[in-house]
Amino acid sequence: MMAAMSAESGLPGPGQEAPPPAGAARYDSPPGPERLLALSDGVVAIALTLLVLDLRVPAISLLRHPDSAAGLAAQLGNDTDQLISYVVSFYVIAQFWLTHHRVFRVVTGHSEGLAWWNFAFLFSITLVPFASGLLGLYAENPLAVDIFAANILLASLVSHATTGFIKRKGLHAAAYNEEQARAGRIRALSVTAIMAVSMAVAWQNADYAKYLWILIAFLPDIVIRATRRRPGPPPAAPDPG
Repeated sequence: MMAAMSAESGLPGPGQEAPPPAGAARYDSPPGPERLLALSDGVVAIALTLLVLDLRVPAISLLRHPDSAAGLAAQLGNDTDQLISYVVSFYVIAQFWLTHHRVFRVVTGHSEGLAWWNFAFLFSITLVPFASGLLGLYAENPLAVDIFAANILLASLVSHATTGFIKRKGLHAAAYNEEQARAGRIRALSVTAIMAVSMAVAWQNADYAKYLWILIAFLPDIVIRATRRRPGPPPAAPDPG
């Protein structure tokens, strides 16, 4: 009797759970691309903020004449390694953020695996402020150079693996641009190669290893342009005869 009344009224019967409202999101479903993007943007913003905290204003006690421009310039010169480390790290994180947005811009599906790959990417990004600070303090130490390079190499590999996961699972939109995906793979592989080589060079000369990082700014684009697929010749017109 009670069961029949419950069925007629649409209310849950004894021991039954109420059905979720129409259109309600399931709490056990993995986060969608929008939430992953929002989380990633927040983590990247924090990482960029932490980078600048390693830049120190010279203490006034270090200056014999606080009003001397030459004295202040000399003290600022002592922190050149920290400044270089900051600039390189900021540029690298900015490049990874742009790549991340290019990838997630075409993501329409979602899965727990994608969420974990995104967390792996964020893990590598959150390590950059530590590796950058270490490099700023021990700029001539090959181990510090290798730790920074390994951090960037890890971020590049994870970023590439995330793109592969999205394509393999078919989580991208129908308007997936294969040319952009190829450019992303070239950038990831170029950064990986540059960092791997710099890690070996660091044990011979730490400065030369850091000079190699400059290649990140332009080498991927050169390779992309050099390997770009050019359209073939148009088909020949049919012979009217």
